[in-house]
Amino acid sequence: MVRLKNGASVRALVACAVATVSLGGVSAALAESSLSTRTAQMSRADIESTISRDVQRRVDGMRRIEGQGKHVSVAATLNTKGDVLTLNLSIEFLPKWYGAEFEDLLHELATAAEDQLRDRSSVRAVKFLVGGRDIYDYFPAERPAARPSAPSSQAPGAATVVLGAGHGIYYHYKFKDWRAQRDPSNGITEDFITPSFTTELSTWLAARSSATTVFARSQATTQHAPSKQEWWKLGARYYLEETYPDNPEIWNSRPDDTSALRERNEDINSRPLFANFIGANTLIHIHTNAGDPSATGVRAFYHTGRSADQTLADNMLCYMGELIHAKEGYEEYTVPKNSSPRDNLGENSKANMPSVIIEAGFHTNASDAAALQNPVFRTAAMKGVEKGYRLTGEGKPCELFKVNKIENSTGLQGVPIPVKVPYKGYPEFAVTATVEITSCPSGWTCTGGSVTYSEKTPSPLKYTFTCNVTSPMPAATFGLRTTLKDIDDVKTKPADHTVTCTPANQKVVPGAPGAKPTFSISAS
Repeated sequence: MVRLKNGASVRALVACAVATVSLGGVSAALAESSLSTRTAQMSRADIESTISRDVQRRVDGMRRIEGQGKHVSVAATLNTKGDVLTLNLSIEFLPKWYGAEFEDLLHELATAAEDQLRDRSSVRAVKFLVGGRDIYDYFPAERPAARPSAPSSQAPGAATVVLGAGHGIYYHYKFKDWRAQRDPSNGITEDFITPSFTTELSTWLAARSSATTVFARSQATTQHAPSKQEWWKLGARYYLEETYPDNPEIWNSRPDDTSALRERNEDINSRPLFANFIGANTLIHIHTNAGDPSATGVRAFYHTGRSADQTLADNMLCYMGELIHAKEGYEEYTVPKNSSPRDNLGENSKANMPSVIIEAGFHTNASDAAALQNPVFRTAAMKGVEKGYRLTGEGKPCELFKVNKIENSTGLQGVPIPVKVPYKGYPEFAVTATVEITSCPSGWTCTGGSVTYSEKTPSPLKYTFTCNVTSPMPAATFGLRTTLKDIDDVKTKPADHTVTCTPANQKVVPGAPGAKPTFSISAS
């Protein structure tokens, strides 16, 4: 007979009794992987030469935007410490306008360079120069304020978080039509899939962080008259214009911009300007990414030099990895350990509070695109973002859920023997301890089971192991393997340990025929 209980949820557990016992993108993927592996072993000069050639190839094949010349040269250099890669593009790369299109081109080059250098853990940042000068020297009005963003002084439960779903329909002044900011790829248009991620994230921020969430884009399904599109499909700029008509500084931030993409550029700016306007504590942008068909996985970006933003972004990656990898089929989904600094992303640079851009996956990668459309993946990813946000607010570092060494236990037959299961990390309760029998003494029948701890319980979790005998029995040692799993399916690696039951104050009667000893496990 076996009994497991912890005063909450219990299921039958461990019993013992005497008796019986697409081929698409493959070439590109191999090439990129090979290059990444090679750069891990190359000299500084070789790395600079290799990256220069690859970025030059990409630039040569890039579309040109207004003001850019056809022939652009590139030189890549590593700084003395080897942790910053600078891409110096010739003056012909300079556009007429600084806006979303230019940000996209820089992002494409930086992402490609980072992916090639991913095996060199020392490289943490990619910077750009144009004609040997800082880009903002040419566009001084766009230079971000020289301030680090400070952590929120409010507790997470009192915080307001603005959620920005990437992109949305905008008006194009050259073609005089309304269009999405991103092209379809693998069945996804980024503008239309990101709102489902921010809606999911809002649910978990409210439920687990007690945060107040505010959407930068509309969620309404009614029609926006000028575009004849549902409101939820539009960029934030138009929703904010409708909501705050007397505050054009939020949604009409570029009144002198006469480019065809001026409202797209204003859409980028409107998100942080809105967050500033309402005094939000945190700004989180959710995007999908674009790159080579082989590029895959999550990315996170913060504004260069803002340590609070970096901590937030790194923790979000940490727990996105923990939650995503807990789901079947996504155990190997790429989630880097470190976020990337960028000094040219307006969504972050114009924010007065910690601001992070999360790219949940590459819509240009067929496998990622399938994941992005899977509700299981979406929920896991956004739970990870929420967990990173919450634990950052609590001042807790990245620490994944695991069981530490479980000490072997010994005690008397008929007396509860305590077993402690020490753990690290921050599991979401309820937590279930599953006990497998790895070694069953001769003459015993052993089966495994589990016990659930419904309430949040600090380490160590505890249970007792009792050998119930009708008459004294020889000492018996049971091999056990204990695994913990939380309510989000985050599972620890199993920990092996033993429990030994010794005779209690009586002479041992070896193998008494017909005796039926049992043991039970109870959470304590």
